[in-house]
Amino acid sequence: MLWGELGADDFKVEDVIHPVVLKLGKPKVIAALGEGHMAISSSSEIAASHVAQGLGRMNASWDFEAYRHFCEAVKADPDCLMAYWGIAMSLAGSQHEFFSERKVAVDRMLDLLESEIAAKKIRWSDLEKRYAQAAGYLLTSGVRSAGLAFNSLSEKYPGDIQARLFSLFLQRDGFDSGGKPLIGQKKANEGIKKILEQYPEHLSVMAFWVSSQAETPWNVLMLREEVLPVARKLVKLLPEYPPYHLMLAHVEARCGNAALAIQAANDAANFYQAYMDEEKVDLYDCDGWIRAKVYLAALYEMKGEKIEAEQVGKELAQIKVKEERLFSRGAGLLLWEGRNVGARIMMGRSDIASFKKGQKLLETLPEEQWFKDKSFALPYRNCIAIYLAVRMAIADKDIKSSKALFDQFLLRVDALGKTQKLASKTSSYSDWARAMNTLLMMVPELRGLIAQNEVGAIRLAAATWFRSASDRQGSPSNLLPPSVDYPMMWRLGLFYLQEGKLEKAEDAFREGLALRPNHLATLEGFHRVLKKMEKTQAAKLLEGRIEAVKR
Repeated sequence: MLWGELGADDFKVEDVIHPVVLKLGKPKVIAALGEGHMAISSSSEIAASHVAQGLGRMNASWDFEAYRHFCEAVKADPDCLMAYWGIAMSLAGSQHEFFSERKVAVDRMLDLLESEIAAKKIRWSDLEKRYAQAAGYLLTSGVRSAGLAFNSLSEKYPGDIQARLFSLFLQRDGFDSGGKPLIGQKKANEGIKKILEQYPEHLSVMAFWVSSQAETPWNVLMLREEVLPVARKLVKLLPEYPPYHLMLAHVEARCGNAALAIQAANDAANFYQAYMDEEKVDLYDCDGWIRAKVYLAALYEMKGEKIEAEQVGKELAQIKVKEERLFSRGAGLLLWEGRNVGARIMMGRSDIASFKKGQKLLETLPEEQWFKDKSFALPYRNCIAIYLAVRMAIADKDIKSSKALFDQFLLRVDALGKTQKLASKTSSYSDWARAMNTLLMMVPELRGLIAQNEVGAIRLAAATWFRSASDRQGSPSNLLPPSVDYPMMWRLGLFYLQEGKLEKAEDAFREGLALRPNHLATLEGFHRVLKKMEKTQAAKLLEGRIEAVKR
């Protein structure tokens, strides 16, 4: 639908376009991503086309590229309501530095709605105006209110696929402690699956399905049967689109397909790199590349390819950050994930040399590159360094030193925990939360490892500590690998194996593999138990799985 221009006002288009986007050329158009969307009211067909492209990118897990397309739409038509809606939605999260542009876009969107009322002339469809209202709810009242608004919208316009997807996606409420979906989550799962059955070739529907299910805890069989084929199909349909490769790597890894996950993560990293080179986009605005690399480090380590894992960890540890881009998503991800993944992969090893390597990696860049006055990533880095020091003392059977170092570790973890209020106001709060969850899992793990060096009842308490650590270990999320690549039940399995409690060891290893199906050391520990229990056939079957992971 084409409409005439509104009257000029004090608004400037550049106010909604951040300088890092303004300096770039026009974003690439992928025809398939612009198909199957709602009609856009605009005086410019070019603007309407870019809004459709932005919708496709947003649905396909690339908010920065979506933002670029919505900005192009605004350039072509400064009165395109859905272009401002798109800017607001693509920047709805908190992990970026574009808050000023988002605020202006929301204000402009509301001004346009008010101008229509004042002119007493219909400029936009009822559907578009309801979309704008829902975006307002998202940014002022939160996810649940926005979900209800989109739900109301989808009930009035059941043929609008986008509204149905947003309605379901925004009403998700997670899983209980046993991994079962809560009411909103179950409704979303069933609803998106129903839409997928209706529109099996719709790229946005497929992408929503994969992203909504990829973080489902425990249910590997469901992922293999109902999610993995769709993730593979997306890559086949758009073979050079990096976010689809990253999504596939995440799902392949969850399904226990280590080699295929590595291939997908490598492809994602290569396509993201080509994109940055071709379009002159900075790493700060391409966090997908960092995610793919972090995934590679974790996957190589799980698979037992230690040299490759260390190479990726070293590559990420060396990347410097410009202070003026510190609050970008890419910079935040580098500080909290990329620079320390090389140290974190050492946690699953047992030799002092590896622990020293991890500490050295953490010291790759000078302290000023951690921006301690503006980020809490440095205290997290220091906690990991002390964790590795505790592990060295444990490996050296030095009980006194391990306990003294552990006390220091506790003090630092507690200090970081007390920064929550300040951290919650930063663009890296989700990184802070993931870091704290990791550290709080390390605490009982270290208690268990220290207890193993003791005797009698104190030694037996190790089982309780490892179980406690396991209870804190969740499924990988946000298209990142688990912060610790091994399952804590592997530790428990090894402990029971040492104690000669083979049935308990068998249960622990099996539970660990349900969480980390690619973890080679857990597979090998499980195999040893089965051999000791003389379960020859089961051991033989497991050998095939071990070889598959090694390939």
